[in-house]
Amino acid sequence: MVKRIIPVLLLLAAVPLLHAENIISVDMTLLSTFARTREIIPEIPGYYTDPVLNTGWIPAVPTAVGDTFWAYGIAGDAALSFKSTGNRNVKADLALDFLLPDIAGTPAVSLKKAYIKAKFPSFKLTLGKTRIGWGDGITFNSGDVIFGSTTPYVNLTEDEIRSETDWLTSINIPLGRFSFIEGIVKAPDDMNIGNLGAGLRLYTKLAGIKIETGYFFDGTDNPAYDINHTSSNTADDISIVALHRPYLSLQGNFGPDFYLNSSLAIPAADGNNLEAVVKDTFSISLGLFHVQEVGYDNSITFRLESVILPFMNWNESAGEAGSYALLLYPDITLAIGQNVGIFVKSIISPIDLSAQFTAGFSWNIFEGFNLLSYATVNAGDGNDTFSWNKTTWIPGSDVMDGIMLMAGINYIY
Repeated sequence: MVKRIIPVLLLLAAVPLLHAENIISVDMTLLSTFARTREIIPEIPGYYTDPVLNTGWIPAVPTAVGDTFWAYGIAGDAALSFKSTGNRNVKADLALDFLLPDIAGTPAVSLKKAYIKAKFPSFKLTLGKTRIGWGDGITFNSGDVIFGSTTPYVNLTEDEIRSETDWLTSINIPLGRFSFIEGIVKAPDDMNIGNLGAGLRLYTKLAGIKIETGYFFDGTDNPAYDINHTSSNTADDISIVALHRPYLSLQGNFGPDFYLNSSLAIPAADGNNLEAVVKDTFSISLGLFHVQEVGYDNSITFRLESVILPFMNWNESAGEAGSYALLLYPDITLAIGQNVGIFVKSIISPIDLSAQFTAGFSWNIFEGFNLLSYATVNAGDGNDTFSWNKTTWIPGSDVMDGIMLMAGINYIY
């Protein structure tokens, strides 16, 4: 990890020597975190007989979970960003993310962004690690065939709920005032050209309705072939390593803004179960968004999003948590002046009658300095999509068992 990050730090150190104008900023959040969690029961280490070596050692590994208990830790993250500002035709951003140790005790450093955007007379070029947003929706977006935005397990305390980035090249060619065509190539993780991603989209406007349609070839060798959801776990699933992913997105306004997206996946190889893949991956997402002014300098924002997976399970069933046919995302945010924000957000699974509720409060006291507090509560049975007492606990992945409380500071400098 250290060896990988040293070249990036050296590059950051050299940046001030360049002649271009730039902005260096740090966005840091630190949160005192209380969470109800589970005790991990490790396997007792000891010797065993190996058929080849005749002996061996069993390490202490988590094998079961025990009683619930309250845990405390300092959680948070920090982002170091360098942005160029000297040329209106060229923009660049280099950003590092530092995930601070939380109650799980796992810190991490990652390169979040490293891209250059250049505007030429007849086209726009983007090259590097960034995110290209296809379709509409901040939580549920079936049009996001590049990164995937239909899973229910997200962090509702984040300003940007879907923020995954990847290495890509994009060329955007304007076709008119409200129209363009865009091509994209996404680099494969293993550098094998057979596993790259590539796509094309058309964006235009007709009778006041934004129409966006496109296609993405996903060559990633991913056992979860549908990326976001699957109705079964069979040998057919893991045999599919490349997908054709078309999508359609509409966006308009009838008072509140509305948006509608739809996509599916088709296996690229012969012999795969075409019908099963299409049923597993066909999804529709829709949303409503409205901002209402309240008094002087106050506003309430309403947002409602939903994702529908028509061929998934419409009845509650053991083992189907997170893979039901309907999910909802309501969001109400109150802005009081320029300094205070209050929100209530939720992911609701109507089929198994479970939900995760997150309430948040922010107060901008000084420039760049904010006080924060959050409360997240799950409502549901042990085997539901969201549960108060989880029946199945995954060590290293699950942290909160029913409730988490956080309070802290965000500072941007």
